[in-house]
Amino acid sequence: METVNRNIHALLNSIQKCQVYKDFKKQEAILNKNPELAQRVQHFRAENFKLQNEGDPENILAKAEQLARESEELRSFPEVNAYLDAELALCRMMQKICRTLTDGIEMNIPRI
Repeated sequence: METVNRNIHALLNSIQKCQVYKDFKKQEAILNKNPELAQRVQHFRAENFKLQNEGDPENILAKAEQLARESEELRSFPEVNAYLDAELALCRMMQKICRTLTDGIEMNIPRI
């Protein structure tokens, strides 16, 4: 387990040094220069996460439409657009890492 932990920390260190992560942190810092806008973005992200993971079947369409309108409004700010794009790139990289690990340990986990 010690080797696994050492390699996890090495992977974490590699992620923190990669350009995708650096771009995300740069965009985060730019967005945080406007605390009110940053707070709106964080609220939007939280609501979007809840919809994707806990979606209330009865209100899912109305909530999705509301979030789409809010996304369009927020993305009119260049710093928000850049931040959300950088976040998406980081999330995709993390998904690829998780998929590679899952595929490599042969647990036969079904794709969803």
